[in-house]
Amino acid sequence: MLIILLACVLGPLVAALVPEECPSIISEAGLSPTFAHMVTHSIHSLTVEDIRYYFKPDATEDNGIPTVNVDARSNERVLLNAPLAGYDDDFTTKSLKSFDLVMRNMNRTWWGIQNYSTLEKVAHALHMAEAWENAMREYKVIEKQLDPESDLCTCVTDIKNNGVLNYLNLVAFNIRYPGITSGNDDALRYYLAQSNSTDSTTEDTHVREKRVVSPGHPANFVQVDFSIYKRSLNFDGIDFELSDVELLKDVAEKFAEKFAEEFVDEATTVHNHLDSADNWESWKNMLKLPKEESEYYDIAVFYVLYAQLNQNKAQVKFKWEHKYSYSYSTLMSKF
Repeated sequence: MLIILLACVLGPLVAALVPEECPSIISEAGLSPTFAHMVTHSIHSLTVEDIRYYFKPDATEDNGIPTVNVDARSNERVLLNAPLAGYDDDFTTKSLKSFDLVMRNMNRTWWGIQNYSTLEKVAHALHMAEAWENAMREYKVIEKQLDPESDLCTCVTDIKNNGVLNYLNLVAFNIRYPGITSGNDDALRYYLAQSNSTDSTTEDTHVREKRVVSPGHPANFVQVDFSIYKRSLNFDGIDFELSDVELLKDVAEKFAEKFAEEFVDEATTVHNHLDSADNWESWKNMLKLPKEESEYYDIAVFYVLYAQLNQNKAQVKFKWEHKYSYSYSTLMSKF
């Protein structure tokens, strides 16, 4: 077993850390240099129902686990809480619930990964379910081995400084604008043209719906799989607080060459849509997940810490409300 005992529950009195201290803290705890990449792949399509099924049965909509917004029309690229998906509970298996969710949204061109066919979206949903199933095994071990005084909790849940929020935004761009980091200039020109009728701070629904790439267009190809981002990226100069329109060109130019040189792994990249048995072979290789437990260690730690963090928040809130209620009752009894 490659589990290292973790010290990881963020309490209300933990002192603030300098962000520069966190890389060494994360490394010493046994987390990998690809922590942000691994976590991002795991959480980018997570829902409340998924958290409840795999990790924490009493998770709420105020769960604090960020994810990519499946609604490509929205100005909000990343949601700070995994949302309710609305699974049909008449189905008893997770696989059919996921299948049903994709099928119910198959005519909504703004839903999910923009260049994926319905079959490809089903494949992605099942791929993520397997990833969560694997992470759940590590989660069950790690959740029992926590120290409430560790600084690691602060570092792991500081998504703004540990890279997770940046990677989520980049994944959102790849989902919304297929090929945006591929170096395909035609794709970039296409997206910029679609955005010309909007101002620099807002995009209306009409223009976002026009973004759908037509068959045969240069941008209508399968994007590089997110799980192959193996090295740290430099996000300097990229302000994800800006709108899509303001960032399209910068994101395309900053990351296209980097991805082409360092991140394309032919063994885990698909170049064609899933429309034949031959193409399924490359898709199958891309969808296969690592079997080693250590590959899910980073992800399990992240889930455990967020579960414990939100449990602590709930406990502190309850104690504060209870104390306030008692004080108020005592005060009113004097009148």
